[in-house]
Amino acid sequence: MIYTSLAEKDILDLLYQFETGTLPKSAWTHEAHLIVAIAYNVLYGRITALDRARINIRRYNEAVGTPNTDHGGYHETITCFWIWLADCFLQAQEDQSIETVCNTFMRSRYTDKQLPLRYYSAALLFSTAARMALVEPDISPLYITDVTTEK
Repeated sequence: MIYTSLAEKDILDLLYQFETGTLPKSAWTHEAHLIVAIAYNVLYGRITALDRARINIRRYNEAVGTPNTDHGGYHETITCFWIWLADCFLQAQEDQSIETVCNTFMRSRYTDKQLPLRYYSAALLFSTAARMALVEPDISPLYITDVTTEK
């Protein structure tokens, strides 16, 4: 993935457009999802980041005509995975400014779209059960259940 650094204003603008449903559907990319995940962790902490992601992804999908169903739209396990991973990354950073953390994360090895498949089989990850609720990985252990509770 080729990533162009964003200024704090650009990050906050992306969040605003996402939250208001005005972000063009074509701009709601894997990269944009990850920017939201890391920015939400910086701004709100992991628990609130996850709550906001859950609400706002569903709301955004509805705004752009993407139904949230058991086979499309919002995906709970994938959302939890990326919020958890972004939080783990954030905890290891000395400079926690939104611009620095976001740009450092987006240039890291942790943004690979296939990363969840190191822990989950495709059959499990793309199942209705995983879309509707957080499921435990079936390939490699991941302490992702901690994403929903305080440390």
